[in-house]
Parts: sequence; C-alpha cells; structure tokens
Amino acid sequence: MEATEILEKARPVDEAPHDWIVLPLLRDKVALAIAGWVFGAIVGLGLFAFLASIMIPHNYQIGPFAALISTILLGIMLFAGLGSIWQLVVDVRRWLQADKHLIIITPDDFVKQEGKKIIHVPLMYVRYITARGSPSRTRTSSSETAPAQASRSDENTPGFQFLRGLIPGTRRRRKRTPTGLGFIDSRTDSTVIVATDASYGDPFAIADLLTEYATNVQRLT
Repeated sequence: MEATEILEKARPVDEAPHDWIVLPLLRDKVALAIAGWVFGAIVGLGLFAFLASIMIPHNYQIGPFAALISTILLGIMLFAGLGSIWQLVVDVRRWLQADKHLIIITPDDFVKQEGKKIIHVPLMYVRYITARGSPSRTRTSSSETAPAQASRSDENTPGFQFLRGLIPGTRRRRKRTPTGLGFIDSRTDSTVIVATDASYGDPFAIADLLTEYATNVQRLT
C-alpha cells in the first residue's frame, strides 16, 4: 500500500482500521514545549544582557583569561537564548500544522508525515528500534499514548538543555522521559527518526508497539 493511501485511510483517526496504530501530534504537549522555549529564550537572552552589562568592557581590559571566561559564559547564554528561539519557531509551526503531523503503524508499514515530508518504511525493513533516554517510572497508559483510538490506533538544543540543568528540579524530571526514538531502515542502512520528544505520546510505548508489529512481519519472512 502506498504512503498516500495509508494516510488517507488513517484520516479521520477514529475511522482507521482497528489493527492500525495512528498517533496524531498532541497539541497540548507541543504547547507545553512552546512555553518552555519562551521561558528559555527569556532567561537565556536576559542572562546574556545582564552578564554583558557587567563584563563588557571591564573583563576584557584586565587580561586574556578573564576575557576568555567572559566570552565562554556570554556565548553559552546567547546560544541558549537563540537556540530556544529557533526551537520555538519550529514548534509553533508544528502546532499550527498539527493535522500534517502523523505517525501510522499498520501491520505491514511504518508511515510518518511531517508537514510536506512523508517517510514510508515497510516493517520488514525496520531494524534496531531504539528509544534513547530513561523510561518514566510510570509508563504512559495506552489511552494516553494514542488518545484518539486507544493503544491500537490512535527541546532540544544543547544550549537550552544546559539552561534547564541550572534550574532545580528540571534535570531530574528530564531524565525520566526519553529524548528520542528511531530505527534503521535496512534497505539503505539509514537512520529514521520517529520522535524527538513526547509530542506523539510516550516514545518507549511507541517503540514497544513498533517492535511488536515489526517482529510479527519479520517472523513470517
């Protein structure tokens, strides 16, 4: 079955075949991420402006070591702020075009739409499914992973991660959730990114379902 045909059959989500897993973009998750990027941009650029007002020009007049340290600190804050703005723009576009972002796992195929980009990999070629990060203590329930059709259908710049690490409590919370999910397409030995956050549901739960479906197909070949 062609990718476009699979996408057409998966819409509307609640009318997709019962053995399909249809995962729409969770706009509330993306909205939460947007709020985080706004906060990161404000803090990053705010600290950059504050430190710059203290360090410039004084720290650059007292020696090369002070100038080097000042440049590194200012660079980190600027990178965190601008990185947050970039990711903010990306997530705002995703939120506005949520209907064009969809993950579908059929008994035979994996399909993902990201705007105009469509990824289609037959499950017989899906290898080395990997969810990176640490699973949450309480795994996402099936209804939460695929809210539109139960379990069977349904931030990531380094600078901002550094910024989160400066805020008490956020580092521990970040470790409880995976940071990405992907697999290898054995036809080309290329990496296919399934998710980089939880905007489609718990990546570990999605990995389990994808593994189950891929194993069923590959067992028959």
